[in-house]
Amino acid sequence: MGALQIVAPDFGRCPPIAVNLKILPIMRSLCPQVVYYQYNKPPQNVAELKARPVTAVDLFKDFTTNELQANTTYLNKALQVSGRVLEVKQNQNEQLQIILDAGDPIFGIACTLDNSQTIVKSGDLVTIKGICTGYLNDVVLIKSLLLN
Repeated sequence: MGALQIVAPDFGRCPPIAVNLKILPIMRSLCPQVVYYQYNKPPQNVAELKARPVTAVDLFKDFTTNELQANTTYLNKALQVSGRVLEVKQNQNEQLQIILDAGDPIFGIACTLDNSQTIVKSGDLVTIKGICTGYLNDVVLIKSLLLN
């Protein structure tokens, strides 16, 4: 019988730890700057953003039929939503909120206005521009502006 030979596995060449230590000071100087910039970034001015036009019924239908696809299309983007006012109320932060009829008997498009603007009443046709933050029974728009 032959002699038993032990062979060490070849894991490839690992970079020396000195290379990783050279990157560390760069990361330490860049990370706080990025965090500071993101924290102090001025808020978006919705009036200046280019908005994608959509009807309230189509927006709600897109979220209820395929939420993942709707998130990629609408989430965190400026939308210009047209529809009929279902309800006008104040939210828990005492901001004016307009619910647009989306063809559902219970839910709709909840648009929180940035500041108290012209009051509308149920049944009015309106166009609202705002940032879509997703779907929670209602499709939610924040920082909204009443265009008409």
